[in-house]
Amino acid sequence: MKRFIIFFLALFFLSLPMPVYGDTGVAIRVGLASNTNRVDFKIIEGEYKLIDSSTNLPVGFPQKGEVWTAIKEGLNIKVAVNGQELSLPFLGPLVLMPEDDSSLNVFRFKNVSYRDTLIIQNETNGLLVVNKLDIEKYLYGVVGKEMGYYAPIQALKAQAVVSRSYALSCKGKSTRYDVGLDTYSQVYGGYDAELLSGADRVKDAVDETAGLVLYYDNKLVQAYFHSNAGGYTENSENVWLESLPYLKAVSSPYDRYALTYPNQTSSGWPANTYQWDVTYSREELENKISNWNNKSSNKIEVGELIDLVASRIQQNEPTETLSGRVTKLDFVGREGEKSITKDSIRSVLELKSTLFDLYLDSTVYILNEYGEKTKVSNGESLYAISGDGLVTTLNGSNDEYTVIGQIEETSYPKVFQKVVISGKGYGHGLGMSQWGAQGMANAGYNYEEILEHYYNQGKNDGRLAIEKYRN
Repeated sequence: MKRFIIFFLALFFLSLPMPVYGDTGVAIRVGLASNTNRVDFKIIEGEYKLIDSSTNLPVGFPQKGEVWTAIKEGLNIKVAVNGQELSLPFLGPLVLMPEDDSSLNVFRFKNVSYRDTLIIQNETNGLLVVNKLDIEKYLYGVVGKEMGYYAPIQALKAQAVVSRSYALSCKGKSTRYDVGLDTYSQVYGGYDAELLSGADRVKDAVDETAGLVLYYDNKLVQAYFHSNAGGYTENSENVWLESLPYLKAVSSPYDRYALTYPNQTSSGWPANTYQWDVTYSREELENKISNWNNKSSNKIEVGELIDLVASRIQQNEPTETLSGRVTKLDFVGREGEKSITKDSIRSVLELKSTLFDLYLDSTVYILNEYGEKTKVSNGESLYAISGDGLVTTLNGSNDEYTVIGQIEETSYPKVFQKVVISGKGYGHGLGMSQWGAQGMANAGYNYEEILEHYYNQGKNDGRLAIEKYRN
């Protein structure tokens, strides 16, 4: 009976909405970790108390220098201080909250420091760790990580508005947390990000745009962004599924700023966010397909790969994408064909973007009697016709065949042995291009003009508004 009561209480408290712990403004919940059986944390700055929110009673008052540990034990959470377990288990969630919201409060988890509140939730597969803090403090740890600490100030302001809009558009969509801490949502460096060189510039950009978000037709914008558009952004429906009026294709000429950026690294960054090339052998491509099949239900099972065919048709119109992004890639094998569409293409091939051209070493162009040119990448589909009408395969069973040109003979493999992929851009290509924003700011545009360009295609028709967040 006792175990049943504990189980019932656990379910009851897990179903309750997350309580508010001393917010000074709009709070955001950042998922730091999940599915872990142990959480170690310690206080870096400020005074804290640890609360078991199932009873609203204090578990203890962690002090600087102490290592506190939460350990999953079935439906309960055990707590230890410097390795010594407390006698009683707790249902949780456990909430590490500041005693004084007006002071600097910092805790450390997984060798990263974070501001304000830590929540440890007991779930079926382990402990969920969440950092809850004011949205403006959250942005101190995001904007520099996303845009770069020494980006032009107007680009930093644009990023602050975009990141604030994106985070708040995610708020409340899940009962667990609002955003993560990596590139699948926004890169979040916690309080440590505030201690890096140039962080004061980031704080100024956040403070000077405090509370400002994007609205389109009076609705909060899901302000997606990416590193570099490669010269043109794309319509959202051609990358994902939903057609959104503020995520439409627009020219992004200032993306080239990445090419002229003075601090180029030995690896080619940031120039290679604008323009890049990769070369894969057929074996390497088949390995990538195998890796994809191991993690995806949308498997590519075509047998030996013999051809790749890219197309760029828009989802809602029978025309090519304005940006030139590939929307469908056909994998042709000896046992069938499989099409991968939209943004999944870059995941399969591990590419920076879907704005690319394919060059297979087996590709030739055939001219018919009318001078029309046809592209052929699979030499096994080509046949020779003799003067007496005899049709034969080229070079019989040989792997290569020879084409006689005006100047010299050239040999081609019947089935491609390597492919060169020449591309532009980095990321999904939706919304604001970060390098485009930096280029615009460097050319004298302010953050309002940058946002109007990327989220309303520079129409200036009043549909896009930069306003204080309406809670």
